[in-house]
Amino acid sequence: MSALTRRSCVEGRILIIEDNPANSQGLKQRFEEEGLQVDIAVTAAEGIANATRLLPQAIIISTTLPDMPGTAVAQRLRQIARTQHIFQMLLADKESHVERLVGLEQGADDFVTIPFDPLEVTLRVRNALRRAGASNMLDPITGLPTGRVIQNQLRKLLSDPEGAWTLMRLKVNGLDAFRDSYGFQAGGDFLRSVTLILAEALSLDDVLDDFLGYNGNDDFIIVTQQRRADSLTQEVQTRFELVLRTHYSFMDLAQGYLLIDGEQAQMATLRISRVDATSGPFYDIRALSEALV
Repeated sequence: MSALTRRSCVEGRILIIEDNPANSQGLKQRFEEEGLQVDIAVTAAEGIANATRLLPQAIIISTTLPDMPGTAVAQRLRQIARTQHIFQMLLADKESHVERLVGLEQGADDFVTIPFDPLEVTLRVRNALRRAGASNMLDPITGLPTGRVIQNQLRKLLSDPEGAWTLMRLKVNGLDAFRDSYGFQAGGDFLRSVTLILAEALSLDDVLDDFLGYNGNDDFIIVTQQRRADSLTQEVQTRFELVLRTHYSFMDLAQGYLLIDGEQAQMATLRISRVDATSGPFYDIRALSEALV
């Protein structure tokens, strides 16, 4: 199994930012028993970088990191467009009412103290993610923001008609045939791989105000800066070829198509369309969306 497959075929991803190995390893073991993939960072800088690159579904942050307070990490992640939707839990060495209030004010969603029960932490995270999915905020397959979160991002673009932004639509075509051939679960793994390559492509430079969302129906949305749109398009197309090689069999790749009930079906492709402020004016979300068709 390739590294890309291993990173995409699990149910979800958790990032733990904690320099105490006893705490991080205890949580890691419990989350992995629940079928979740776990990444660990031991500094705030490493944690913020991993969060923007991996886009986990939840982040657990120690309040006593060596290079930055955990409350400041929570605040920074709320300021970054790609990570502002992610569930955050602060992990404190001691109960402090003031620290709890500061953490929640800075953007954390939950707060637990040491000693903690790993099972309780796991259940809290599970419940939070379930509520986010039920409220049409997160897509359960990709873990990306969806629905009204995307709508809010598009409203921001409409409020900046002369801005240096680019809106990109990345549509995976032909994935229904892939699901028919390989199964529905494999289709979910494919979408998670696409999510991963998009997040990694966005993390190749120091621009942190991009937005990545999933609009349903194998359709991704990116908001980025005009100056990086060309290079990002090229990078994503290159990485998408890796997704194809990872998820299709050698025989299907060699013949260049799928055989379903004796009929040829095309392999998945990625269509990227984009608009920017110069393509406008756009007066509403519908006009902006239609420009991407």
